[in-house]
Amino acid sequence: MVQTVEQAKAALASAEAEYLSELERDAERSEGSGAQERRREEHQQSLRDAIDQCKRDLDAAMANAAKAKDPSERSAGTA
Repeated sequence: MVQTVEQAKAALASAEAEYLSELERDAERSEGSGAQERRREEHQQSLRDAIDQCKRDLDAAMANAAKAKDPSERSAGTA
């Protein structure tokens, strides 16, 4: 999916906020069983993975925006 830089920044901010919120909730929880702790860690890892994906999406959106603004890229094939 092609995103604008603004959309990608918003998605990254949302993913980071969701992760921080999860960490805050986790800090307030008492220790759980081994299975509960594993599920919490898996959930937190999935949130970190989402942040990483958002960062890659932002990098791609910024690269696409830079290409769109560079007139030499568009006219290079017409010379």
